[in-house]
Amino acid sequence: DLSNNAIHLQVGIHSRPRPSYNLSAIIIWALGVFIAALAAFLSAQDYRDHRKPMHTLPSSSSSAPTNERTYTAHQPSTSNSPPPDSLELTPLHALGFIVMASSALLVLFFLKIYSFVKIMYAFGCSGALTQVFFFPIYTKLFTSTKYKRYMSQVCINMPLCEIGAVSRIEVLSAMSGYAIGLAWLILAFTLRHPENNVFFWVVQDIMGACMCMLFLSIIKLNSIRVASILLIVAFLYDIFFVFVTPLIFKGQSVMITVATSGGPPKADPSWCEKYPTDADCQGGDPLPMLLTVPRIADYQQGASLLGLGDIVLPGLLLSFAARFDEAKKLVGFMRTGSATPTNRSPHTCPPDSPAGRICGLLCNGGYFVPLVIAYAIGLLCANIAVYVMNMGQPALLYLVPACLGTMVVLGKRRNELDDLWHGPKVIRAADAMVYGEEEFETPNTENTLSEGGGSVGAPLGTVEEGPDGDVPLLSLT
Repeated sequence: DLSNNAIHLQVGIHSRPRPSYNLSAIIIWALGVFIAALAAFLSAQDYRDHRKPMHTLPSSSSSAPTNERTYTAHQPSTSNSPPPDSLELTPLHALGFIVMASSALLVLFFLKIYSFVKIMYAFGCSGALTQVFFFPIYTKLFTSTKYKRYMSQVCINMPLCEIGAVSRIEVLSAMSGYAIGLAWLILAFTLRHPENNVFFWVVQDIMGACMCMLFLSIIKLNSIRVASILLIVAFLYDIFFVFVTPLIFKGQSVMITVATSGGPPKADPSWCEKYPTDADCQGGDPLPMLLTVPRIADYQQGASLLGLGDIVLPGLLLSFAARFDEAKKLVGFMRTGSATPTNRSPHTCPPDSPAGRICGLLCNGGYFVPLVIAYAIGLLCANIAVYVMNMGQPALLYLVPACLGTMVVLGKRRNELDDLWHGPKVIRAADAMVYGEEEFETPNTENTLSEGGGSVGAPLGTVEEGPDGDVPLLSLT
């Protein structure tokens, strides 16, 4: 209105578009489930490998009982023995593990030595990457070439370092693993926000996955009594450091502060986009002891996080379930010639229908698949809770009841809970077969092995000298 010397201005404020859904949360959920399931599945590979080369030999007498079979068994050798650094957890180990984890978390919170963690993570995970990823790949690659013998020859011998003879293929694997770890470490110290670099976060997730697989191949649980102690204490540990510590440390959650290398930036994301060097825009980089997937198409950046502990701790129970299932198949094969148990649980499921197949899998099948499903549901609930409550969540709050509860309910329904609680006899029998025991026995109980009971008859068998003097035969009645 010029007559009154008034100027009317119309101001519009527009915000930059952001995605309605966080796709990175779905990716991190799928990645966590896949790694936990794969690592647990591979931890029982020794049982599967032992069952493959067995074959039925022709009976020397036609009058032999029909229920007596003879199978070839592996020649006991050092290659089939447990690794020297393998460890079966006890209740004392479980409690000590939590004490050490709590101490390390508090040291990181007060001393803020996040750079030290990056260095240790790079070197530790480079070794895991070497063993789990590069060595199997190079072994498979050179096996089919004329360089197989050359690459298998010893090129270094270091007895003083307790390393011993090292082949060329092991040197090549180590060089590859540590070269990638060094490249990752250089990016971690030179980039302002390295978690947004594709190479950085992809390599970090691969190294974390290799570390989980190596951990579950070495650390074993042989009873749900130890699993219950470990997971329940870890459950309380997770809740305390996420929900209780803000009441103690002036609103700071110890777990979230450490996971984000000191907490998220204090300044507004829009301000930090313009002035990234501002002091209030520093911090928030995820600590490398976790899986990370950056938010997709979000100018405010950020990432979805999943701690490695949320994979390996429930993964120990998944690994126990996988080994229990495979041990029953192995011992059942040795007794009956079939990996499928002859006696099923008494639960009736509708035949020839999808619902019937699901019912059969959950009620009459093994433990591994139901526990993987329970883990997936628990992790999904944790991700949903993050958005409902708009804050970080302790994943074990949802994973422990889902996984441990599923194991207990299934064990109770199948009348195997007592055996699972004290340590299944079938796992001890399978270990005796696989790891070169010349003779194994179990307590003189009912000589049956069924899906509804994990006990193994006594004795299952003894290794005898073969007709040619060097092939061991396992006679089973």
